[in-house]
Amino acid sequence: MFLDDEVASSRTRRNEARWGFYIALAALAACIVMVLGLMTQATGQASSDEQPTTAHVRHETWRHG
Repeated sequence: MFLDDEVASSRTRRNEARWGFYIALAALAACIVMVLGLMTQATGQASSDEQPTTAHVRHETWRHG
């Protein structure tokens, strides 16, 4: 009677730990995908031929200053 309770509780504990591991693994994978997406976007912006807005603003303040 008591042995069955211990076996059932250990199985539940093991399943909960396994699900916690799966959730942590999924969160890590989501973070990696997000960082890769941000890096791709930043690389694409850096390689474009357009001047950034701050360079234009700096140029205008130099002309009027």
